[in-house]
Amino acid sequence: MNQNDIETVCGALEEWCKETRTALNSDDGRDAAAVMLGLYKTGHETKGSILEAMRRVNIG
Repeated sequence: MNQNDIETVCGALEEWCKETRTALNSDDGRDAAAVMLGLYKTGHETKGSILEAMRRVNIG
């Protein structure tokens, strides 16, 4: 992963945490980070795509 990849996943995570009122440094926040990383690795390469997939997964 390069810096842009990391920024994409982190940006999606931060937005998701705001939307779901989830603390980033919580069990749910860490679980979401793991799911988002997996989503990124399987082809969801934009913040929007990751967030869309997360909304379908409905974690949190």
